[in-house]
Amino acid sequence: MARKRDIRQIEAVAREFDMTPDERREFGDFIEGCKHSGERGSEPGGDFSYGELREKVADFRDERS
Repeated sequence: MARKRDIRQIEAVAREFDMTPDERREFGDFIEGCKHSGERGSEPGGDFSYGELREKVADFRDERS
């Protein structure tokens, strides 16, 4: 079974920003938390676009510090 596009994009952003495997997992959880709190991206189903995910990295890192 192929990985979903949104997961592949999260993994690509994590690689681009040199996230550790733990950070990548936490970033995925962070994105899911954003969706559950009602925040939606511009992609079908409310997924975040690649650019939106890149912008979310700053929010994610600010929240972790």
